[in-house]
Amino acid sequence: MTDFFSPKEVATAIGVSESSLKRWVDKGLIPAEKTGGGHRRMSLDAVLKFLREQGRALSEPQAIGLPAESGRRPPSNDSDHHEFLRFLLCGDEPSARRIVMDAFLNGYSVAKIFDSIILPGFSEIGNLWHCGTLEVYQERRACEICSRVIHELRRAVGSGPPDGPVAIGGTLDGDPYTIASSMSEVVLRECGWRALSLGNMLPFNTLMKAVEIDRPRLMWLSVTSIRSPEQFVANFNVLFDTATSLGCVLVVGGQALTADIRPLLRYTTYCDNFRHLEAFSKTIIPREN
Repeated sequence: MTDFFSPKEVATAIGVSESSLKRWVDKGLIPAEKTGGGHRRMSLDAVLKFLREQGRALSEPQAIGLPAESGRRPPSNDSDHHEFLRFLLCGDEPSARRIVMDAFLNGYSVAKIFDSIILPGFSEIGNLWHCGTLEVYQERRACEICSRVIHELRRAVGSGPPDGPVAIGGTLDGDPYTIASSMSEVVLRECGWRALSLGNMLPFNTLMKAVEIDRPRLMWLSVTSIRSPEQFVANFNVLFDTATSLGCVLVVGGQALTADIRPLLRYTTYCDNFRHLEAFSKTIIPREN
């Protein structure tokens, strides 16, 4: 799926004439790039940023690859996560995508979407699976839908400004769960970071190499599983010392960092949710300017 669209496609999506759309581009309201042949192309994230800032609705979202009816229904704090869960349970991916994109187009930050819609629904899927209420295929299907919804939000926020500070992260060796780390990447990108998830099952020594070579300003780690607590603590604290010596803050979160583990660790900050990560990351960026 392309992330760049022609003036005609964007005009159709918004419901305006192509000439009006081109005037907005000429005024700098929507950044556009030119192809080798001189044709204008607009990125999805630039178009969506314009819509959110201007309070405009989409007329035909499908023209730019979004679910039908996206953005037309205002989000509801009371019901959206229940609806999202229902769609996960029945495998209705288009409706799950629409719930999330409605919230985004109506001004929700991705951190708020993750905390108030996706995580509550996904957590309930996990509870139902552990209780034996769900079949394995239903849990796996819900994971796949969540991963694709997160990918769509990644497209919606873009890759971050080219001059933004660098952030990298992932999960540690023995920890195969990637969804929380992927969400961290998207939150940081929306906050102005050039964030990149390194994936899962990363040994401590390769993370230290990543800090030494890429020199990020921030590293995040999502910890949902720990093999050996004693070895984990020792290696983690060496990683922290390496990171801080190179000017990198270490941000952590995850259910495996229990009350008996956390006091043994050295880290810059611990985040209970994604709005904590959003708020903390914004305190770092001004120091880069």
